[in-house]
Amino acid sequence: MRQVFTYLVPLLLLSCSGGTGENSSESDSLTASIINPPLKGDFQNDTVFVIDPTIENRVETPNGSSVVIPANTLVDADGNVIAEPSEISFVQYHSAVDILASGIPMTYDSAGASHNFESAGMFSLHGESQDKPVFIKSGAAINVNLASDKDEAFNFYQMNEQSGHWTYEHAPQPVLSNQRYDPSVKPIEPKKATNGAFVLDLNFDLSSYSELSVFSGIVWEYTGEHDSLDPRNNKEVASTKWTDFELTPTYEKAYEYLLTMKNKTKSFTTKVMAALNGDDFDQAMSTFQTKKVEIAQKMDRLQKPYIRSVSIGNFGTYNYDYIHSMQDPQPMVADFDFGTRNNDKEHALVFVMYPETGVVVNYPQDQWKLFALDKKQDGKVLAILPDNQLAVCKNDLAQSYGKQKYTFKMTVLPEKVTSKQDLERIIAEL
Repeated sequence: MRQVFTYLVPLLLLSCSGGTGENSSESDSLTASIINPPLKGDFQNDTVFVIDPTIENRVETPNGSSVVIPANTLVDADGNVIAEPSEISFVQYHSAVDILASGIPMTYDSAGASHNFESAGMFSLHGESQDKPVFIKSGAAINVNLASDKDEAFNFYQMNEQSGHWTYEHAPQPVLSNQRYDPSVKPIEPKKATNGAFVLDLNFDLSSYSELSVFSGIVWEYTGEHDSLDPRNNKEVASTKWTDFELTPTYEKAYEYLLTMKNKTKSFTTKVMAALNGDDFDQAMSTFQTKKVEIAQKMDRLQKPYIRSVSIGNFGTYNYDYIHSMQDPQPMVADFDFGTRNNDKEHALVFVMYPETGVVVNYPQDQWKLFALDKKQDGKVLAILPDNQLAVCKNDLAQSYGKQKYTFKMTVLPEKVTSKQDLERIIAEL
């Protein structure tokens, strides 16, 4: 969703409105961008900063991303330094929903084959002044600190906005932790207790831990991976009378904690997870689903755990990516049944989304014969129909496995998608 910030004094943030420019460098031709968003309306996580380009500006977004523009860095098409107020449009793409709504092609051609990207964050940065595009002065650079949900190593690419082709820019660079990130805001899907796992049957007061108070009875499953944490390697643990217990969330798994047991003379720390079954597990899943939808709808405004920094010499669209390979591909010739909306089939744009990895695969109708699912990932199949109508496959996708041809039954949702919050909620509920 668009925000506008105005910066007309050093380091002063402005308001948000307006659109993105179409040019990424002085050498680009002024042709139309290939980027064609499939939904009508404002579905982008974009911010427009109005700046005084004669001074240094550092502009920041709520999720922790920032852009640093040195003084006298912006020039017009003739290379003249811009002195008038300028609009800098900064669009971020972090989730599978962002990528789907963007219309940005996420395929990369290499060695004669086309591959899909898995992204750790993507952005578009453009500028204009007095309704004309501005550029970055030759030899100068703008620094972009992009918030990210992933800490793995990703290559860096720039897209040609006229052709849709991606150009490799450089290899992975160090990723920094965002000190303002709060790990407690991100919901983690709970897992059922592991059969045969080593458990600690401890009874202590849980009233200070509101997330655990809803459960009827908890047995603690040991989840540590180091010998120093394993109670079985310390014979005194079972024979000692512990008087104080403290839980510290790990934020690695749902309901997993570092458990410290103490008395007046000694202490022992281990790693445990609440072993949930039956009604307790159902309650945990219900809580997760509710929080998942709530967080998805406000994710753009929450700090992300990591920051990736890069200097760019041209405006344009950039991506931290690596080539995604299906772990267990299931190819098939696909068809899609839209029921009463089958007349719109030829205009349907089908997507397979893998929300956990942020991979989005686009299948226009002429590519349905090349359709494939990754059996190792939790995929979602959906389609965008004319007039912002969304259709989703609610059936178990495993029903298509092993079939050379398969028709997916699509449920057309009754309400039109009018905002990014609508789209986030629908995807989170699938």
